Amino acid sequence: MINLLSSIWRWFQTPLEHKTLFWGFVRQEIRSRYAGSMGGMIWSVITPLANMLIYVFVFSVIFQIRMKPLETGTDKFVVFLLAGLLPWLAFAEAVSMATGIFIGKANLITKVAFPIEVLPVAGIMVTFMLNGIGFAIFLVYLLIAGYASVMWLALPVVIFIHMVFCLGLVILIASLCVFLRDIQQIVGTILAFWMYLTPILYPLSMIPENFRWMLYLNPMYYYVELYHDVLLRRYIDWRLLGMGTLTAILFLGAGSYFYSRSRNAFADVL
Repeated sequence: MINLLSSIWRWFQTPLEHKTLFWGFVRQEIRSRYAGSMGGMIWSVITPLANMLIYVFVFSVIFQIRMKPLETGTDKFVVFLLAGLLPWLAFAEAVSMATGIFIGKANLITKVAFPIEVLPVAGIMVTFMLNGIGFAIFLVYLLIAGYASVMWLALPVVIFIHMVFCLGLVILIASLCVFLRDIQQIVGTILAFWMYLTPILYPLSMIPENFRWMLYLNPMYYYVELYHDVLLRRYIDWRLLGMGTLTAILFLGAGSYFYSRSRNAFADVL
């Protein structure tokens, strides 16, 4: 148990102890995403803004779908959609990126002695930083539209446990991909299926009662509903927060355990 706790803590300790290396990987990852682009970082603002404007036009002007405010916290479907979709996109990008974290740095890992724990943490940081730009734009819209409330103070907590959950899953997938390269081919299909099992495109009330128990098997249910609660419903379900925190810890523990057991074999396989 002590060894497992030590393994978990390593993911927070290592970036702090190697700040220069950690932020170096963060900057390198950001630069690589916009390498050769004339717009550079400007695209990190233009792209999410354009996507949100498209969603607003399609669901507010064309389809004009209305929600029940007492249930969802808003009567606008596009607001309900974006409150869950933006966090999902950060998660989906993190998971997709996970398949190549260690494999993509194979030459570095096998030839240079350095704490490779910084790689998954840097990847998560970059993903949430870049996706956070779109999320910040959405928050500005909600603020102007009058959705802001004191419950927004809980948003950093929700984002943090969401990041911890993503980190745990990323570590697990990245470690597995070193030995099972086929995971790279199936992640996209799993994510597409997973999204439709998460209440992003529909409220909880649309799910038949006898199927709702399945939501508790979906880790992203807790985080998406927490974002809906904090941003739109103006309250927080402490049971959801507790389950989200527990899920984050369990996944980080599982990822840390598998990584610690397989780390020594990475150089041989890569």
